[in-house]
Amino acid sequence: MNIMKKKIEVNGGQGRFAKILKKKNKKYKIFFPNKVELNILKENSIRKFVKRVKPDYLLHCAALSRPMKLHDDDIKKSININIIGTSNVVKVCSE
Repeated sequence: MNIMKKKIEVNGGQGRFAKILKKKNKKYKIFFPNKVELNILKENSIRKFVKRVKPDYLLHCAALSRPMKLHDDDIKKSININIIGTSNVVKVCSE
């Protein structure tokens, strides 16, 4: 029986979690878009990627996480990526 693999989109495809997932995955067809392929700060970029790939699931792992000094040094970047970017992903997924 040939069962199609579920498609999963992992935003933050170049991050720590994605790198581990790439090595461990044997079961799913996973897409790991980079920042050029999918810019979470632009709703249309998210929309185009999702429309093209048609994932069954989306893991949103794109974030500015550590060290905390990065947040202190560039709070605007931190807010854009962690809050605005996440909001954009949710908006597109809710469509």
